[in-house]
Amino acid sequence: MQRTLILFGSGPGIGSSIASAFATTTPITNIILLSRNTTRLQTTASTITSSHPNLTVSTLYCDLSDLASLPAVLSHLDTLTPSSSTPEIIYFNAARINPTDTVLSVPVQEIEEDFKTTNLALYLVAQHYLPRLTLLAEAEAKKVNGEGEDECVRPALLVTNSALPWDPVPELLSLSAVKASQKNMVENFARAWEGSGVRVGLVHVEGAVAPENKVLNPKTIAERTVAFWKEGEGVGLSIKEE
Repeated sequence: MQRTLILFGSGPGIGSSIASAFATTTPITNIILLSRNTTRLQTTASTITSSHPNLTVSTLYCDLSDLASLPAVLSHLDTLTPSSSTPEIIYFNAARINPTDTVLSVPVQEIEEDFKTTNLALYLVAQHYLPRLTLLAEAEAKKVNGEGEDECVRPALLVTNSALPWDPVPELLSLSAVKASQKNMVENFARAWEGSGVRVGLVHVEGAVAPENKVLNPKTIAERTVAFWKEGEGVGLSIKEE
């Protein structure tokens, strides 16, 4: 059976590392990468494919702030997976970081675009995929017990968040606001789907990410995210420098 990860927001940092970590340490066999930067998409896909030649990697242009175009993107995604193989993991990693000098200097249009990208797009993605993930979980529950841990299907909607919901930064007013709203939305999803067999979780990356960091580097963040998915416990994972 094909096991698919769909990654919204596949940049060169956390996004590509998430894809590589799932390809390396899980039974995922198919990864679909989405971004509005087509050059970056191809670079990320080539990097992953070169390390995992048996993995199927597809790319798709997607501007999450363009809500009117998102239904067509979601329909296209449905054609990239077999009708008999529902995507197992939906990973939402989209956000914009645009610091400003003062808390009142953020253009309203920028806040609006951030809410579209980080919250409203996530809502549309959840509307599309949570019912499908539920059906996958129900089908998995009907299977005969005895499968190994690696073979066990774990339907999940995972979302990259941060510490901004409880520790806002005035210079990042817009990002702080949308991350707080996003956390609330995902926690609502988690409560609504509790006991369904679908994992809904937040990955709180608490600080700036850089390759030289001991913990807050893309590779470690990705490894801990995969472990969080495998463990299947709790709504939030906090990752910060030790």
